[in-house]
Amino acid sequence: MDIWFAFAAGFLSFASACILPLIPSYMAVITGLSVTELSHAKAERFKIMPRSFAFVVGLIIPLLLIGMGATAIGSLFTPAFSTFLSQFLGFVVILFGLHLLGFLNIKLFQREIRFQRFFQRKGGIVSVALMGMAFGFGWTPCIGPMLSSILILASDSETVIRGGTLLFVYGLGLGLPFITIGAISTSSLKFLKFLQKHIKTLSILSGILLVILGLLLVTGNMAYITPSIR
Repeated sequence: MDIWFAFAAGFLSFASACILPLIPSYMAVITGLSVTELSHAKAERFKIMPRSFAFVVGLIIPLLLIGMGATAIGSLFTPAFSTFLSQFLGFVVILFGLHLLGFLNIKLFQREIRFQRFFQRKGGIVSVALMGMAFGFGWTPCIGPMLSSILILASDSETVIRGGTLLFVYGLGLGLPFITIGAISTSSLKFLKFLQKHIKTLSILSGILLVILGLLLVTGNMAYITPSIR
């Protein structure tokens, strides 16, 4: 179940208030097409899809490495300290959730980092992959609550592979919408408008998920979503 949680967290990060409005601009930079051209670019699918795929691969690589690193660091602590750390981080995750629910105002998560300014010119597949890596390493702070919570979940994993898998799945949840937009641009742009109308609802859903995760960490009941933990 933690895998599904990670995927949902990735998608909700994609649909966050300071990422979703920028998606058309990101896609224009990734594909080298304007938003208008993108919506009528059926003949260019064979060119758009590889570029979208390269961006997502670049995005996932650093997330995978960060997830494995979080698990490796978590394994260095003694069981007793790990339990204390999990409970403490559980409170942190609850704070993240309360921020998304609107009960707290953490200014750090209201800032925006717009990476497309560094990628104004149309480049090749490698340039697009590097853009994905930049996005993965320097994520917009407002998706920090979701990403940080998955990192905390990864640090509590029993193996490095498991921790890496969680961040890999998170990256899929965050990255697959980019591929989908490249595949069905006209319909997906309409879907983006639909998501933008419901950003507040998505933020509330994100907050609820984080509060639940935080409570599971604090109470030591992670086994409910991570069967491997005994």
